[in-house]
Amino acid sequence: MVALEKEPGWERVRSVLRDGEPWMTLVNLGEVAYIVERNHGTVVADAIFADLLADARPDGSPAIQFVPIDHTLVRVAASLKAGGLSYAYAFAAAAAKRLGCPVLTGDPEFSAAERAGVQVE
Repeated sequence: MVALEKEPGWERVRSVLRDGEPWMTLVNLGEVAYIVERNHGTVVADAIFADLLADARPDGSPAIQFVPIDHTLVRVAASLKAGGLSYAYAFAAAAAKRLGCPVLTGDPEFSAAERAGVQVE
């Protein structure tokens, strides 16, 4: 959402989406879809949803890889939720923890993830 709304740090997110190795969970894809639909309508949400799922993204950027949601990831997310994160954010943080990479976010709520040892950028 940071990149779409051009919030602080959006250039870094766009850079990773275009040139990096972007990862997310399907839970977080759903969160993107509902926020875009709420703010920009169903047509825009459907287009962004399809773009983010595409194996060959329309702009030539790398496909987003999806972290499998298994019982271990659910348990880590539940623990992060207990520590103060929203459930969707807990999945993003759990995925980052599994991958050993930072969560890219501008949301101060992720300070709870940092306290749990998740890298946040």
